Amino acid sequence: MSSRDKDGDALYFWRIMLQIVLIIGAIACWHLPFLIPIKLMVVLLHELSHGLMALATGGEVHNLYITTHETGACQTSGGNDFLIISAGYLGSMFFGGLILTCSRSRPQIAVTCFTMACVLFWAAFKIIPDPYSKKFTMGVGAVAIGLGIFSPPIIAPLFLRTVGTISCLYALIDIYSDTLSHAAHLSGLRSDATAFSELTGVSASTVGMCWLAISAAYFFITIKTSLLVPSRSGQAQPANG
Repeated sequence: MSSRDKDGDALYFWRIMLQIVLIIGAIACWHLPFLIPIKLMVVLLHELSHGLMALATGGEVHNLYITTHETGACQTSGGNDFLIISAGYLGSMFFGGLILTCSRSRPQIAVTCFTMACVLFWAAFKIIPDPYSKKFTMGVGAVAIGLGIFSPPIIAPLFLRTVGTISCLYALIDIYSDTLSHAAHLSGLRSDATAFSELTGVSASTVGMCWLAISAAYFFITIKTSLLVPSRSGQAQPANG
């Protein structure tokens, strides 16, 4: 085994260990205050996903905001309701997985961070009138630029892997708590699954289960992808055993 192969094996091993620690640590610290900014970012991505899908399907966004209580709303008109409603939970999971995947290499970090910053700044100026939501969105965009351009090579991958992992976990927990939990059924809270049920006739619980299954599968695939180590040809692959 060459020195390069050994380095690849070591990197692959430590990425696995780090990912396990991050998942366990995030769950153990779930209700601690220092995770609130990341949770708010996921809420923002959830609502922004609704808005982007509305625009992509010919609709309009009239208002978009988040609150410090980890809630938010996106008011749209027109477009494809089927896709717009589905885009919330699945969109926040997609963005979380994108952040997690790009953490594996510096070029991916720079491109992804710059792209996300552009989308966030555009959203802040075009479709988010609420002052708090606008400032928070611009702040997340500024952090993305800082990570993509100025952060040390070790800090950016670790930070983005942490943020991506927590984002994906939050999306999974959010789907369960809003659509499948006993508390959700008792509260009668109107969720995206409820709106989807009213649109299609499929029960909200079934919709929630489908979204949860899709998100869990995507999270698993994303984790596997994020652990890959570049080969000599430049293509990512698992390290040799």
